[in-house]
Amino acid sequence: MPDWPAWLTALLFVTNLLSLATLYVVTRRMLKLRRRKKREFVFSSYPVRKVKLEDVAPCFRMTRYGPSPESEVRFIGGEGVVASLTDRESWIMAALAKGAKRIFEFGTCSGKTAHVFALNAAPDAEIHTLTLHPDDLAETKFGLGDDREHRDIAAAESSFETFFYNGLPTEKKVSQIFSDSKSYDEEPLRGSVDLVFIDGAHTRSYVESDTRKALNMLKEEGVIMWHDYKPEAPDVFAFLNDLSKTFPLVHIAETDLVMYRRVTPSRA
Repeated sequence: MPDWPAWLTALLFVTNLLSLATLYVVTRRMLKLRRRKKREFVFSSYPVRKVKLEDVAPCFRMTRYGPSPESEVRFIGGEGVVASLTDRESWIMAALAKGAKRIFEFGTCSGKTAHVFALNAAPDAEIHTLTLHPDDLAETKFGLGDDREHRDIAAAESSFETFFYNGLPTEKKVSQIFSDSKSYDEEPLRGSVDLVFIDGAHTRSYVESDTRKALNMLKEEGVIMWHDYKPEAPDVFAFLNDLSKTFPLVHIAETDLVMYRRVTPSRA
């Protein structure tokens, strides 16, 4: 170590101490703001209008005995499944799939939801599901402002190259797409998809991109569903709050699902 004068050594010590103290204060402040942001809606309503399930689709109408028989579905419970929907959410998605001839899913993960779609959709239905192959994780195109925690989660959920539906009868309905969703060309499906499910990378730039592509693919009377509408997924939450200012989105009660239905002007 150089033989520095005592006053210079002391100055360096004090400077380092002040830098550490500043870093500590800034870090605490950032964490406090993050916690506050997550708690912001604990005691207030979310910005996207909440609706009861029976207002989502006719099949969910309630009878004196409970849910209508039209809402009966086949599905697999979510216990022990990576990034699974809740059983209520799976029921909703499965019931909506019953009336869809073409379904597109952003974010295959384990393939369980694609399997549930195929279980309930018409015999001639097509289920297109997209994920990034684990060998191609370097192809991701995250934006500079994307939430870092959910960047890491997206990578972890792109670890599958075989899926739940493989080897099952549902596999014949499923078209598996390995691609970064920002690179995917949706033009061949323009205006032809009945149900789009957006549950891929939960970062701002990807949710925006997936939504643009979903709107291009959606047919008249078609439905887009987004998952993880909650403050714990900050980029999804903020994006959908902003989108609700220009699109009639609804938040389905007791779920993390947000829905948009494209209505023809004559029926609006």
